[in-house]
Amino acid sequence: MKLRVLIIIIISFLFCSISIAQSDYEKTQNFKTKQKQIEDAIKNATSLEECDQIGLNIVRLREEFEQDKQLLDKSLYPDNFELSLQKLVRALEVRKGDFTQIAELTTTVGTLKTQVTELSEKNQDLLGQIRQLNLKVEKDAATIASLEKLVAQLKSNIQQRDLLVRDIVDSLLAEFVKAPSTLNDAEKQLIISKIDSRNLFYNIERTINDNIQFMKVTQLTPDDLSEMKKQYKDFHKVWEQIGPKLADVYLNKRDKSTEIANIDYMFNDWNMFINEEMWNRVSKLFREKNLKLLQFNSGEQFTYSLVSFIDDEIKNLGVKSSDESKKIYYTFTDSVYFAKVEPAWIPILIENNMMTEANKDSIESRIIVWKEKAAPVSVFNWIYVVLIGVIVVLIIAYFMKGKKKPETLTS
Repeated sequence: MKLRVLIIIIISFLFCSISIAQSDYEKTQNFKTKQKQIEDAIKNATSLEECDQIGLNIVRLREEFEQDKQLLDKSLYPDNFELSLQKLVRALEVRKGDFTQIAELTTTVGTLKTQVTELSEKNQDLLGQIRQLNLKVEKDAATIASLEKLVAQLKSNIQQRDLLVRDIVDSLLAEFVKAPSTLNDAEKQLIISKIDSRNLFYNIERTINDNIQFMKVTQLTPDDLSEMKKQYKDFHKVWEQIGPKLADVYLNKRDKSTEIANIDYMFNDWNMFINEEMWNRVSKLFREKNLKLLQFNSGEQFTYSLVSFIDDEIKNLGVKSSDESKKIYYTFTDSVYFAKVEPAWIPILIENNMMTEANKDSIESRIIVWKEKAAPVSVFNWIYVVLIGVIVVLIIAYFMKGKKKPETLTS
């Protein structure tokens, strides 16, 4: 009888121990599950309001498992109960900081957007006024002065607008650029909503278009076009950094993916338009002097066009009169190439990789050959110079001799 009672007690103890062990395991797993749920909620939070709710959930987690602290300290090794909760709190604070920064950036971008809109409206008005003045066949001094003032104002406005749009990109996407390469759906949606609300793509397109329209209504100097080329390079560099990231965010939105591709094409058009304007301005300098060259839109074509013109003139020596050949030579070299093209345009073209030093050398070495054949320095010229020099020396000697006093005779 005693043996039976002892067996029953042992069995009851074993069942009790197993039950307690199962209960401890379930508590630990329950804590870990709720901890993981909070970690995921922090990562996927899309607003400060969600973060505040997650903070309350961390407090409830502490209250729920406070009595099991000793058990969890052992079960969560190498962490413990307090350390696990502290990690959640720190992660939540970091996430809150993200949204605080975004809120500040949104305020900045809102201000920039207003400024961009105002400048866009002013630019359209200025473009209209400039077009009207350009339509006047005869422009008096007042019209010319007004036109110059409007062009200067438009140029200033466009430069300001370029900078503002770039500031929008920098401000709105500063955190996005630093973000991990893989974004979750919530993070992508947050970026999309910010971009869409600020009309980012529209403002970029409008800026590119305004720069192109500005070139169409004004006569730009080499320095103006060089400056615009720099603006294009700086702006395009920013877009190259952010465009692929935006394409990834909008991967499943066909309309936005198309819009991003369209901006790539617009940047390409802008660059082509600047290049064409530069080459057209260079070509115009020759046309104004009735020097008919083959068309050119690149450094290689420019070199070929000038060298071909020179070679044709060399071939025609003897066919044309000597005076006509010399006139063409001096017009080409003294009036156009060395007076305007070489000092004002070629440095800009080389700086922007539109032609090379080798192209320049090819042209100028050919000009030297042309000069030797079309306007050689005659050896007879040197004879004349020597003869004139001898005559001058003799005249001077004659007068110097005449000035000498006669010697007096002594008795």
